[in-house]
Amino acid sequence: MNDRHHPNQIAAARAPARASRARAGVVLVVAAVLAACSAVPNVAPKYREPPKDAASAKVRVVNLHPQAYYADIAVFDSPACFTKANLGMTGGNSRDAERIGMLDDKPVSSATLERYVRADESLVIGPRAAFPTVTTSEVMHSLMPDTQNEVRARQAGVCKVPAFVPRAGEQYEVEVDLTPARCTVTPYHLVGADGAVTREPVESHASRISTYEFDMKCFFK
Repeated sequence: MNDRHHPNQIAAARAPARASRARAGVVLVVAAVLAACSAVPNVAPKYREPPKDAASAKVRVVNLHPQAYYADIAVFDSPACFTKANLGMTGGNSRDAERIGMLDDKPVSSATLERYVRADESLVIGPRAAFPTVTTSEVMHSLMPDTQNEVRARQAGVCKVPAFVPRAGEQYEVEVDLTPARCTVTPYHLVGADGAVTREPVESHASRISTYEFDMKCFFK
């Protein structure tokens, strides 16, 4: 029995796969455009700082490559595996004017976020989504395969968000390092002495949270 397929049948079978890849490319570019417009869906409430009489610490979130990536920052409930509150957007043309008098040894980018957080409680803070910034030309040509491939090649890797415990009265900086196919989220303790600022490692541990997908532990409690 001859089981060879007619060329038309092969082409018909491959067409859905090509269409799926094209749609995926369009979705990626559109997602980047939405981020550029600060239109990432907000399914969690806006972050609220602790009351004045509560023990608190200061935290700054820094996008190390704000011209190349948007990062939608949130505070997470790691055990329950959900976004607790949305902090704000960093990168691209996003701006956040809230400044709380934190230590720094260089000018702070207008795209960084500074907030008071509750002290002596586990804190999981980082990107719930990250997108490469796009040019006007890329927006105009978002249906072109070459444009889709260029944006896809710049897509950052999955960010695994660590947990750490900020101490009352202390200051911390969480660095979000986004590059193609890579992402790291690293907390530091800020210490000021003699007019200089040092960034010291903070004891942290892996949480259940990452961008785009939850750790599989979330589904096997």
